[in-house]
Amino acid sequence: MSRRAGMFWHYWERFGILVILLVVLCAFSILTPNILGVTNLLTVLSRSATVGIAAMGMTFAICSGGFDLSVGSIVGLSTCIWASALPVVGIVPATLLTLAVGAGCGALNGLAITKLKIVTFVATLAMSMIFRGTALVYTDGSKQMISREFNPEAKFFSENHTVFGQQIQLVPLLMMIAVYILGYFLYRKTRFGVYARSIGSSETSSRTSGIPVDRTLIAVFMLTGVTAAASSLIFSSQLMQGAATLGLGFELEVITATILGGTSLAGGKGNVWGSMVAAILLALMRNGLNILGLSDEYQRLAIGIILLLALTISGIQSVMKERRR
Repeated sequence: MSRRAGMFWHYWERFGILVILLVVLCAFSILTPNILGVTNLLTVLSRSATVGIAAMGMTFAICSGGFDLSVGSIVGLSTCIWASALPVVGIVPATLLTLAVGAGCGALNGLAITKLKIVTFVATLAMSMIFRGTALVYTDGSKQMISREFNPEAKFFSENHTVFGQQIQLVPLLMMIAVYILGYFLYRKTRFGVYARSIGSSETSSRTSGIPVDRTLIAVFMLTGVTAAASSLIFSSQLMQGAATLGLGFELEVITATILGGTSLAGGKGNVWGSMVAAILLALMRNGLNILGLSDEYQRLAIGIILLLALTISGIQSVMKERRR
C-alpha cells in the first residue's frame, strides 16, 4: 500500500462516515427539500437513538473480535419485561429490572462463548432463539399492553418536548448522547477498552500477556445486552406495549451501523462516534425514503445495499493492508 493510500484509509476510517452522511443528505435535499426542515432533522436525530444506543454496545462486541446476533431478541424480551413490570412496581424499578435482564442475557452469551467454547456466530444465534422463545413463553404469545390512562409515566422515553420551537422526542436523543459519552470513555480511557481492542487484535496474544480474556468478553456482551435493553425502553414507550416479536431484524441494522461507522470486522479497532453517525445516517435514509413514499421493503433493500457497501470497503482495506505486509 502506498503512502498516499495509507493516508486515505487513515482519514477514511475517521471521517468517511461523515462524508457519506453529507452525500446522502445532499442527495435527499435535491429529491425532497422538506428533509432539511429543522423539525424533520430533529426527528431524524431522535429516531436514530434506538439503533444508535444498541450500536454502541455492538461496537465493543465487534471490536473484541465477535458480534451479537441476539440483540433483536433481547429487545423483544426486554419490552415484555418492562411492559409487564411497569404497572406493578413503577417506572424506575421496572427500568432497572429491564436493564438487568439485558445484562443477564449478555452474560449468558459471554459464558456460552468463553466457557462452553461455542463459536460466537452459533452461540449468539442460538441464544437469540432462546431469548425470543422465553419472551413468547413469558407472554403466552400475546402483547403486553400498557394503559396510557393508568401508567402515563410510560411515555417518559418518548414524550414530546419543545426544542428550538419544535416538538421532538428529546429523551431518546439525550440517552444516545449520554451512552456514547460513556462508551467513548470506556473505549479510550479504561483498561476495559484496551483489553477489548487487544482481544480483537489477537486473543492468543492477549491470553499470553495475562489479559483476563474470558472476563472481558463476558463484560463486553453484558454491555451489548444492556444497550439493547436500553433501546427496548424507547420501543416500549413509543408503542405502549411489549411484544416478543419486537426487534425482529433489529440486529442487522445495529451491525450495519457499527460496521458502516468504521469498526473493523477483523476486530481490534472500533469507532465509537462513527457508530452514532452511522445510526443517524440510517435514520436519515429511512426518513428520506418515507418522504418519497417508498415502502418498508425498499428501505430494507437500501439498508442491505449500504451494509454490502460497508463490507466491500472493509474488504478492500483489508486486502490492501495484506499486500503492504
